[in-house]
Amino acid sequence: MQLWTFMGIMAILGVIAYFLMYFISSAMDSSDSEQIDEVPQNTFNQN
Repeated sequence: MQLWTFMGIMAILGVIAYFLMYFISSAMDSSDSEQIDEVPQNTFNQN
């Protein structure tokens, strides 16, 4: 009985973790990690 309860809780937590990772990864832009931004023209140094 305790084993089935433990396995059920782990399954529920796994499903929740899967859905969280699915929605978080769909909101992130993975191609953004491959692009390098240009150097800004103004450095805004006051020296």
